[in-house]
Amino acid sequence: MKFLTIDTSTNLLLIVLHDEKNIIEINSRVGKSDHQAYIVPMIEETLKKNQVELEALSGVIVGIGPGSYTGLRVGLMTAKMLCYAKKIPLYTVSSLMLLTSGYDEKILAWHDARNNDGFSGFYEKGILIDEEKVRNLDNLTEEEKLMMVYVNPDSFKLNIERVFKNKIHVENYMGLVPNYLRKTEAEVKLDHKSE
Repeated sequence: MKFLTIDTSTNLLLIVLHDEKNIIEINSRVGKSDHQAYIVPMIEETLKKNQVELEALSGVIVGIGPGSYTGLRVGLMTAKMLCYAKKIPLYTVSSLMLLTSGYDEKILAWHDARNNDGFSGFYEKGILIDEEKVRNLDNLTEEEKLMMVYVNPDSFKLNIERVFKNKIHVENYMGLVPNYLRKTEAEVKLDHKSE
């Protein structure tokens, strides 16, 4: 059984080919709002290099967020269309959990959400201890700041068994939306204009 895991929640475009326990191949690229131009070629390259046909995959796991609005949509739409077209099972997983699944100690997974805010969640060995939410850096205790893992291309650690254990099967592909955790800047500005 081989699976493809995709995450586009940060500036890191991550494609992972794996089975239930082991990583076969990691293909990654640091981008600047351009994941849409590289995601399909990187998937093709990863599968071809490992002589795996798309139709032979047992499933696709996609990071559902929280994270970049546009980035999340790129990953999710790609995963949905691949699974729909090839009749492959689709699964979701928290992007924060995915990108910090390799940490054993209790951590505060943190992804920059601008204005001193962060998409965040407390995790221990890939298990969510407290809800994922937007937290402000100024409201964190010193202890929480010391536990922070700032999710970026240099800090991500994967434990594919934990990712596999936390995946959630998606029944309705078309009804699936990313976990944004908050309104986008454009939505907030629109709300202010309409008040």
